[in-house]
Amino acid sequence: MAPTFWQRNRDKLGGFTFEMVSMGLFAYGIVCSDGSNGRLTLAFFGSLALCAPFSGGHINPAVTFAMWMTRQVSTGTAILYWIAQLSGAFGGALLCYLVTGKIDSPMVTDQSFHWVMADLAGETLGTFTFVLIILIQSNQLTTYSKQPLASLISISVALHLSRQYSSHSGGCINPGMAASLEFFQMIKLNQPQRLLSMWIFIAGPFGGSFLAVLFYKILYQPLYNRYKS
Repeated sequence: MAPTFWQRNRDKLGGFTFEMVSMGLFAYGIVCSDGSNGRLTLAFFGSLALCAPFSGGHINPAVTFAMWMTRQVSTGTAILYWIAQLSGAFGGALLCYLVTGKIDSPMVTDQSFHWVMADLAGETLGTFTFVLIILIQSNQLTTYSKQPLASLISISVALHLSRQYSSHSGGCINPGMAASLEFFQMIKLNQPQRLLSMWIFIAGPFGGSFLAVLFYKILYQPLYNRYKS
């Protein structure tokens, strides 16, 4: 008997499902955290623990981009995960908006060149740090610990610390999350101009992810291997 569609694509569809659900839960948790870094980190930890065994626990398009650049996921899987992440983020933000009546999103409050560059740098540096730690932790040759719980904790702490780089905009470092939360915030406040700064929350994280991969591949991994040998 020929394998069914589900049997042939079980792993990819499972990863898709858990990325979408975890992204939705994280979006809901962000809004309910009321800006508390500690509560937001706990929400991320829960989402990460849920999907890590099935999808690797990306929960961020910029992380998937890094995994694709390092050939840890295929192009098809990366696209599938991006669709799941955006769907989950918009679904979670919509549910929170309908249930609680509130929404909170990052925003560049000052369009001056200095302020915009500070927010772009913050999103870039924050994502660079976050993705770099993920790359280190996801490689068996450079990982801090091979214990799953230690990995979950270290990546969650990395998110908490990385958000400190972007004090102006709130430290989103997640393009999918920024797009979904900003969209519903725009609807709630009837402020279409909020979308003018959306490019910062897309370019910054993807740029930071790109730089993290270059740094890891060109400097960190070769030097680490030389140090350990």
